[in-house]
Amino acid sequence: MATKGGNNASDEIIDTKCSVCAGKNITREAEKYCVECQDYYCIPCTDTHKTFPALRAHKLLDKSDFSSHGLQSSLPSFPTERCRIHKAKLLDMFCKNHDEVVCATCVAINHRTCPDIHSIPDDVDNLYKQSASDQTKKQLLAAKKDVEDKKKAKQQILSELKKQKQRATDSIINYRKELEAELKRLETESLKEVDAQYRGTKRDLQNEIKEAEQHIDVLEQSTAKLQMCHGNKAQEFVCFKTAQRNILTAKSSTSKQQSEVKIFFSADMKIKNYLKQLKTLGEVSTSEATYKPRTTAYTVKQQRNIDIRLKEDRNACTIWGSCFTEDGSLLLADWYNNKLKRLDVSTDTITDHLDLEADPRAVCLTSKQEAAVSLHNKTIQFVSLGYKMTTTRKLKMDHYCFGLAFNDGKLFISDQNQTVYIHDVSGTMLHKITTDKSGNPIFTFTRHISVSTNRDRVYVADNNKGLITLDIQGNYLSTFTDPDLVYPHGVCTDMRGNILVCGFESSNIVQISEDSKTKLGIIKTDQYPLSVCFDPHQNKLVVTHLNSNTVKVYELK
Repeated sequence: MATKGGNNASDEIIDTKCSVCAGKNITREAEKYCVECQDYYCIPCTDTHKTFPALRAHKLLDKSDFSSHGLQSSLPSFPTERCRIHKAKLLDMFCKNHDEVVCATCVAINHRTCPDIHSIPDDVDNLYKQSASDQTKKQLLAAKKDVEDKKKAKQQILSELKKQKQRATDSIINYRKELEAELKRLETESLKEVDAQYRGTKRDLQNEIKEAEQHIDVLEQSTAKLQMCHGNKAQEFVCFKTAQRNILTAKSSTSKQQSEVKIFFSADMKIKNYLKQLKTLGEVSTSEATYKPRTTAYTVKQQRNIDIRLKEDRNACTIWGSCFTEDGSLLLADWYNNKLKRLDVSTDTITDHLDLEADPRAVCLTSKQEAAVSLHNKTIQFVSLGYKMTTTRKLKMDHYCFGLAFNDGKLFISDQNQTVYIHDVSGTMLHKITTDKSGNPIFTFTRHISVSTNRDRVYVADNNKGLITLDIQGNYLSTFTDPDLVYPHGVCTDMRGNILVCGFESSNIVQISEDSKTKLGIIKTDQYPLSVCFDPHQNKLVVTHLNSNTVKVYELK
């Protein structure tokens, strides 16, 4: 038998040592092997192992199963994983018909009629090759990476969702402020009416009081004269007649119906009743970008022109900027007529328009119910997109405002020269972008701006240099140029991974891949295009042109 102590070796040869005793520097020969614990046990340690209820169901192999010719063999090939259904049973059976590893109980219950059942310990060499394991490990790594990528994408979506929640919250608060402003306006107008009626009635009453006081004076004078002329019959007759005339005049002026004058306010209950019918200030919804990425060039399925001139327009239309709203309407910044127009593309009709204080250059959405317009007088004008468009607040800048884009609470503004500015919605300047990291000028003549599909980049059309890409912080990334794109002016994205840029001099729209920055295709258009905007819901591209009373709508495929 083996002896205790690490230095007192026995003359007896021990094929396999007890794992537990070895940990205590005791040398004893193993008589059992636990498949689950993957340890060797001597008889005393085996007895101890059996005393634990949780270990009693473990499968123990005899010495003859793991030793041969006095030498330790390789580790016994026996499953250690337990069945998820029958937790006391090991997964030691394989049903080839269902390609499933099961326990003996599973076989008895669910696989009684299956003809191809194998014992895994007995047939593992025929069932399984190491090369399959290597291939599976590669597949596991690939699957893990795929899941990790999806997890990362979901985390990015969650991060963006948090931003969208804040934007929605801000929109609700801003809308409430707009409603409060409208209520304040209605209150002011109502108070003006009350004051006007009060002042008018007060003026009339004061005139009547003054007139009464004059009659009182005249009557008092007549009374005094009549008393003073007593004894002078001729004078008394004159005073008598004069007094009678004064009495008639006084009676005539006071003969009007006297009624109590009151000022009442009758509230328009339609306003209150309508608000009481509402549950929220608007619709709250979640939407996922389901637009399938596009890697091929668009072709024109159909095109048409829509007349956008109004009867009251004094000049020919020149739409410098345009954008689609959430409901598919089209906003048009009419430079020469100082108007923002709303066009229903489905019916080809202008449904609303708004007079602006200065010439508009560009327009972009800041929420479902709000747009921002850049004006030539260094102003950003915000517009509420209700049933009737109304101007709300405005930001006065110390620089010219041309191109305009909105992302994550920030306004990106070009000055039609060599600078792009980033402001927050309160007007505070966050960044002024003029040069790259090496100090080289980025821009020459900036025009329109657009945000990328993933909203992580900003595209700036520059007349001389081409299409310039910045990151969301305003750092310069790249410049795209192409012989077919001359004098880039308008820019937008299709929400499918493509940029659409119109060339003012080349009279075309160039489609560029956002990823590879390669040209995919060209769509010819009329002379001097100014702006482009895309509706991903309907695959419609709208192009506006210099000195044109129409907008061109392309249905793409």
